Amino acid sequence: MEDLQMGLVSILYFEKGLSQQEIAVRLGVSKMTISRILQRAKDLGIVEIRIQKPFEVNEALGETIREKFGIKKAYIVVQKEKDTDVASLLGRFWAFQLNLSLARGMVLGVGVGRTVAEVVHHLLPMKVDNVEVVQLLGGLTSVTRENPFSIVQELCRKLQAKGTYLASLATVESKLWRDQLLYQTSNGVELYKKWGKCQQAIFGIGALDGGALLGSHLVREDEMQEIRDKGGVGDILGHAFDAEGHFLHTRLEERLVSIPIDILFKIPERIAIGGGVFKARAIRGLLRARAVTTLVTDEECARHVIG
Repeated sequence: MEDLQMGLVSILYFEKGLSQQEIAVRLGVSKMTISRILQRAKDLGIVEIRIQKPFEVNEALGETIREKFGIKKAYIVVQKEKDTDVASLLGRFWAFQLNLSLARGMVLGVGVGRTVAEVVHHLLPMKVDNVEVVQLLGGLTSVTRENPFSIVQELCRKLQAKGTYLASLATVESKLWRDQLLYQTSNGVELYKKWGKCQQAIFGIGALDGGALLGSHLVREDEMQEIRDKGGVGDILGHAFDAEGHFLHTRLEERLVSIPIDILFKIPERIAIGGGVFKARAIRGLLRARAVTTLVTDEECARHVIG
């Protein structure tokens, strides 16, 4: 009798669309009784709820990358349409994940780049108490949504969060200026405190094969040539690295206004987002550096990374 009752109530509710109150009136019981019957039907497997997720991931390929490079997670997002823009696809995917994972009191560090901007663009507004957003890299010269200033501002607006900005461009004139800004100003002291409290960092992956590091207005050509001469293949937050995963000491590094690599490595969750085949070499070098805990990329790029 109990099985019949659970089956009847479940069909009336989930398939016929009746409310719990309507079912209760039909059966002559309380609404609370109907709620308990539905819960028991779920517990016993009579009712199974299946949610069709908006994205498809290649779990096998993700596991291969995770094991090969020793990272915690690798999300390999499948492109269902050939004309889908990779940055937009990855941005929408991680916006969905971020909406699911936001927690009260989270301190979130964010970087630079188009894919990170796409994450923020696609993020659904939601209120989570005491979320803080911290800028990890100085700003760019262009006034676009890819600029770290814009990313932090929009993220704070959507999450009703408190933001800590880095009041500088991503590069300054000299190491002396950089050190004064980061270590001897109130903004620099506050940033160091916040960087140390970050639980999660989200940043893009730059590829030297795909363009200039940070933009031509911030990096001189002789600095780019020095990075190439030292075997540089990409960067995160302006910090260049080679194909073997070694971060490079360069003249650019000395005047870069960005979270130091040693502080970045202390953030528990370090999420790198980037795709496109042209970034495969940079992603492979980054994974060898053990600088990230989570990689988010597309299927075609991932195959080239392990290729």
